[in-house]
Amino acid sequence: MSADAPATPFIHLLDERVVRVEGDDAREWINGQVTADLREPRPGSTYALVLTLQGRVQSDAWLSDEGEHLVMRLPEAAADAVLAHLDRYIIMEDVELEPDPRRVLHVAGPGAAARVKSAGLEGLATPRLDAEGVDLLLPEDGLEAARRALIEAGVDEVDEAGWERARIARGVPRWGRDFGADTLPQEAGLKHAVSFDKGCYLGQEPVVMLEHRGKPPKRLVRLELEDAVEVGAPVEAAERQVGRVTSAAGTRALALVKRKALEGEAPLEVGGRALTRWALVEGDATVARAGGEP
Repeated sequence: MSADAPATPFIHLLDERVVRVEGDDAREWINGQVTADLREPRPGSTYALVLTLQGRVQSDAWLSDEGEHLVMRLPEAAADAVLAHLDRYIIMEDVELEPDPRRVLHVAGPGAAARVKSAGLEGLATPRLDAEGVDLLLPEDGLEAARRALIEAGVDEVDEAGWERARIARGVPRWGRDFGADTLPQEAGLKHAVSFDKGCYLGQEPVVMLEHRGKPPKRLVRLELEDAVEVGAPVEAAERQVGRVTSAAGTRALALVKRKALEGEAPLEVGGRALTRWALVEGDATVARAGGEP
């Protein structure tokens, strides 16, 4: 594991909006609005995307079952626009999108689920950064007690900078930074959030056509650099800009780069230095090796 990725479980309070999807038609309706297959209840959390009609990613989301309703977690910065977008597609269905005041405390790292259990807490298996991740949905007045219990159980706490270091080291894209409303799922390595056999959903056609008939014009890649780099730094090949850095933490970064440049012979450069180690981002918090091994 990278030195930038903590070797012990750690917690971080996420800036996310929690929303309940309620009503007799809730499951069938939400299944038609997002990319993941939600036709049947399942344990833990399911990763999904909310797309525009053009197949671009309006937001990502985690969804889970809670008895008669589903719970959706959205990036706070995207939530208002996404909920307004979804509300337009509630026509005659018995569906309500209700605010849920709970906060999302995530536990990541090796042994996360076991530490949550030993702290006397219950959570949802949610592989945000790794396969063992757990989301805890907690009321505001329960956060401090849960935090103390987890720390006593041997879990560390990281701030936003620490979370970003771990995320980038693992090659996990983030909405609003590495992908957004101008990005196709395949460009950001988000195919694992898409079901290609569940039936119709909003924005499906462009995504399916790209999957079966073409290649994404851009790809998200993970970089390992000799020097620290800033977000927005250009990625160049043959003295032409072919991409830009979207996330950075020290000498590790993510960048969105034109696919043809990745397939070409000209070396990629950032800050005037040739890249010898980069990798395509492919979902499920894994990285497909290419051009060296970060």
